Amino acid sequence: MKDVLKYYMWGYQQHFQLGIQHQAEEVFQTLSENIKPTVFLLGILRKSVEDYYPICIEPEECGIEVDSFKNVDKLASEIHDADPRKNCLHTNVHHHQRFQEDLKIECLHKAVKQLVDKNFEGKGKVSFVSYPVMYDNYETFIILQFDENVYNKFYSLNRSEVEIHELRTVNVRKSLIDALVYEYLNEVKDLLYRPRPGVGFNGMKTDIKELLRIAAKNFVGTAISAATDSTGTYELFDICNYISSLKYEGDSTIGKLIICKEDHPNINVLLRLTNPIKLQDHRKVRKLLEIASDNLHLYTNGDKIIGFAELKGQYNSSDENLLIVNFTGSHKWELIHDSHTMMIVEYTNPRLPISKIDKIIFYSTLNRIFDDISSDNLDSLWNVVISATEQKHGTLIIISNNAINEVKRLENQSTNIEPLLPDGNIIKSITSIDGAVILDTNCMCHSIGVILDGLASINGTSGRGARYNSAIRYVDGHEGECAAIIISEDGMVDLYPQLKPQIKKSELEEYLAQLRYEVGLDKVDYDKFRPIMNWFGEHEFYLSGELCDEINELKKEFNSKLNMEGGAFYIQYRDYEPNSEMNDSYFLEE
Repeated sequence: MKDVLKYYMWGYQQHFQLGIQHQAEEVFQTLSENIKPTVFLLGILRKSVEDYYPICIEPEECGIEVDSFKNVDKLASEIHDADPRKNCLHTNVHHHQRFQEDLKIECLHKAVKQLVDKNFEGKGKVSFVSYPVMYDNYETFIILQFDENVYNKFYSLNRSEVEIHELRTVNVRKSLIDALVYEYLNEVKDLLYRPRPGVGFNGMKTDIKELLRIAAKNFVGTAISAATDSTGTYELFDICNYISSLKYEGDSTIGKLIICKEDHPNINVLLRLTNPIKLQDHRKVRKLLEIASDNLHLYTNGDKIIGFAELKGQYNSSDENLLIVNFTGSHKWELIHDSHTMMIVEYTNPRLPISKIDKIIFYSTLNRIFDDISSDNLDSLWNVVISATEQKHGTLIIISNNAINEVKRLENQSTNIEPLLPDGNIIKSITSIDGAVILDTNCMCHSIGVILDGLASINGTSGRGARYNSAIRYVDGHEGECAAIIISEDGMVDLYPQLKPQIKKSELEEYLAQLRYEVGLDKVDYDKFRPIMNWFGEHEFYLSGELCDEINELKKEFNSKLNMEGGAFYIQYRDYEPNSEMNDSYFLEE
């Protein structure tokens, strides 16, 4: 194995990295399918061993320049020297020694994080680094990465820490994803303490749902602690779960709970309790929620219910010192900051709010489906879709360049109307009944309450409801250009067909040029060949038949030149095949 791995730390490091990569995908895609995490390892040699590299990474093509870490200990020492806590003294010698050791580890962690960020500066990545574990000869860190644009789309707080006193701060979990990052890193870091990590990889000890609950509890606890300076808020996640489960005279829990300091300028206390009630007194809190109304809310300082209050004035969201828990029904509540729903909890299971349809994706998809659609008509269709998403019940909108003929064909299973350019109020009304609404590309509505037809499609799924699958069947069997916007009762919005994202043609040509160059060398390098082939594997959809043939031939030529050393193993890449759905619309205009 050592003959194959350039940066060798231990025999099963590849298996371990692949295992925790798969775990990351499972964990974070429970929150959103758009989150695509990347995980890699970084090791710092701590025992002098001949022929071992001082810095190692896995996988080798993760984007890290190992030479940039050669002075990591010097940077960690500089960070430590600048930290005032190094001068702290503790009366207990063992506690003092442990504190100073932990401080040095923390400074090393900060140094590694700084160098990782520097490696990926300007590359659109956001990185998180675990604390190290000493395994065999290396102090090993786990690095978790996300696409910066995707990660930043999710609303989060800005404060990363709160100062408790001069020499102590508390880390704030800025969002549910942020909190889950730390829980995931702690879980997979602990796997390095197991014997022979990577052998028979059987995953994390904590169930993913439970990991989400732990993350949510820390998110709520730290966010509210930062807002109120209260230290007893870590129970609030469990408290809200219990209160939301209680009924009062048969009614489910409805109402809002304002959480802020008692002197907050944006609240007006209308009714103050002479004896504040502890939040842990669940049934009393639930009873008081019955008094709450649209403008009158329960009010707590993070420890106790103070009374009832209303919001007033213009809240400065950058202060991040006022949050709201909104109880929405039996076993349901949500955490809100500045009108942004940050987390929804149903039956103790936390999740992110379901985002509305992405405007950029909507415009790009319709432009690629309908060749001659105008920007004005795109704007009109977008406004219709946004109005439809405000419908409390699910609905379905069909956009077709053959709408007139389709309406005639389906007239016995629909309610046809004179062509109408609908506004927001009309859309909310006509989408309140069962069936689809059919629009043409000029945004004219021709029919409502349409029962769609269509043959079974391989793109359907038993994991979604009848509305979703009905839309898939119809679009897949539709003659002409057609798109569907499926709005579920829970607020989820799907645009179908889901087209592959557009890429730059120049990027594809650049990788092809690299492949031609590497294969053309007299002595080929597998370490340079592998990342190129991995890229083509991830982007096979975009390869024409001609390109597939050339890449397959170059691959064969490379394999013929490769020196198969004894004991070495190499990935054998399969032949690529063109996709019939690929066309030039999948390339960005440059």
